[in-house]
Amino acid sequence: MKYNLAREGKRIIIFMMKAVLVLNTVICLAQPSKKYTMENLKTKKKAELLEIALEILKEKQPSIVIDSDDFESSAWQNSKEIIVKFRRYIRFIPLNAEPYQYYDITVNLISRQVLPFDSGYSYIFYIPTETDKMQLDFIKKKADFPKHSNSEITITENEDHYWVSNSSKTSFSKFFINKKTGFKSGLIEGTYSVAQVKPVLESIYYREEKIIFFEGDETSKKEIIDMAVALLNKRQSLLKLDFNDYETVVSADTKNTLVEFKRIIRYMPFGTDPEKRFSYDITVNLSTNEISPFDDFFKSEFYIETKNDKKAIAFVKKNFGVFSTSFENTIYERKEDYFIDIRNPYSFGKYAVNKTTGLVKTEIQASYEPMQKPKFENPEHYSEIK
Repeated sequence: MKYNLAREGKRIIIFMMKAVLVLNTVICLAQPSKKYTMENLKTKKKAELLEIALEILKEKQPSIVIDSDDFESSAWQNSKEIIVKFRRYIRFIPLNAEPYQYYDITVNLISRQVLPFDSGYSYIFYIPTETDKMQLDFIKKKADFPKHSNSEITITENEDHYWVSNSSKTSFSKFFINKKTGFKSGLIEGTYSVAQVKPVLESIYYREEKIIFFEGDETSKKEIIDMAVALLNKRQSLLKLDFNDYETVVSADTKNTLVEFKRIIRYMPFGTDPEKRFSYDITVNLSTNEISPFDDFFKSEFYIETKNDKKAIAFVKKNFGVFSTSFENTIYERKEDYFIDIRNPYSFGKYAVNKTTGLVKTEIQASYEPMQKPKFENPEHYSEIK
């Protein structure tokens, strides 16, 4: 009996010792990594700052792995904080991707905040699937991507093509790859009117300037326009457009490839409800296969010219003259006159053409004050730690 009690007591002691050991291990693992002050961090080199950021990331997001083949690492500071940014070299936007998808990770070494995970919003951090990896391998075989550069490479998948963009602070290039044949188009290139400010902290609200392509390159432009027309005919088969009535503009940012059909003359017939809003232009997004205004959530009525409208526009053109594509031209039919409103960012004019005599009367012509170009500066006032 005494032997059994002694043996049982020994077992209890061993069990308690093991429990204490496990508890100590859990406590050690649960303890956060060391906190740093700004003064302490300023004494450290870039490599040390990157290691601290990786420690914080591993502690807070243990499933996330930063592979140097996929990410570029940089450190930034201002007067109050130091952050480390892991920027993804190639951003892949799959077909039907989640909205508000993040590709970069930012670690604040002072507050220990890790974005996008600690943003307070349910944003999705992109982790490539096996299918995504296969598609990326296919694209990489067709294109030579610079790995270590200041460029942002974005690949947007759509039903038939991959649209690939390479954007820097001053320029922009784009091409497409056919998903079935692997055909790679020629390079579409352009420059920004003002050097693009790229925020250090990634923001889903950042709006890029769109670049207009194909100034003088009509052959390549026609190839892209034909793709947009084919999609438009497929999706809006009842819509019959005379493209001579439209100016066609091909533009893009890193995520979208747009073909805009801008109506040269907008016509508002007499007796139209003043609250009525027509849509005159069509924008085909070749990256997402969306067509505006038909795919807009808030739909407005798309203007379709009648025979009477066509006669009225011909009468105005005969008496007023040619309408420039450099302006937004609107004709409002009145009881006795056609009222013409012409405007662009630099000037505007208002005229009237008598419906009986064709006499043209100028009501006002004026120019706007030229707008000052914004100065290039970092909006967050961070400086990079080299």
